[in-house]
Amino acid sequence: MPLWLLKNTVGKKKRKTLDNLIQKLGVDFTDRSLLDKALLHRSYSSRHQIAKDNERLEFLGDSILNACVSDILYKKFPDKSEGDLTKIRAKIVSRKALKEWGKEIGIEDYIFISDKMKKSMKERETHIIENTMESVIGAMYLDSGYGTVYNFIETSIKDQDFHKIVDFKSQLQEFSVEKYGEIPKYTTVSESGPSHNKRFTVNVAVREKIYGEGTGSSKKAAQHEAAKAAYKKLVKKKSDKE
Repeated sequence: MPLWLLKNTVGKKKRKTLDNLIQKLGVDFTDRSLLDKALLHRSYSSRHQIAKDNERLEFLGDSILNACVSDILYKKFPDKSEGDLTKIRAKIVSRKALKEWGKEIGIEDYIFISDKMKKSMKERETHIIENTMESVIGAMYLDSGYGTVYNFIETSIKDQDFHKIVDFKSQLQEFSVEKYGEIPKYTTVSESGPSHNKRFTVNVAVREKIYGEGTGSSKKAAQHEAAKAAYKKLVKKKSDKE
């Protein structure tokens, strides 16, 4: 057990919860001190006079995360352009996505952090969860290599609807302006259901011709689905002509 861990007042209890975290991650660590370090926030290390915190691992994990996600998307979408792949990757590795991922795992329960910073996490926006996720990925890479991290990330994102990650409204507008010099027009066709469970149907027209229709729990969601249908139809139309 690392010497700095002995200074922690929870001692063996912390070691037990670390086992629980490893179970949640689904990846064992040969060198568990790497995972210890990945969970060590600088507010705790400075207070307890520990030489190192997780910031170097965070730096490494950020790069490995981007490399793995790029690799996964490159293989998953052989027909998508660099621009599309970049947009999808940006969503997956965004702070918002990392925070949601960390909260699903419950990573905040395992971070070594000062009481003051723990309070700050509850009262204001911080990036501690996101940064810790990156440091855990860095530790995982050092302990087990690229393949283990790749599988961990691929498993974690495999259920995502990547098509929803793409901003089809922006894609459609770019296509429409470039091809026809016009911005798509969205029209709400219908609105139904009680106030707590509304359903909206929207269609989208380009040059006064309807190319897509979508339904969703909000106008924005319905517009997204309409844009998705229209974009696919217009891109297919363009490919058929070529």
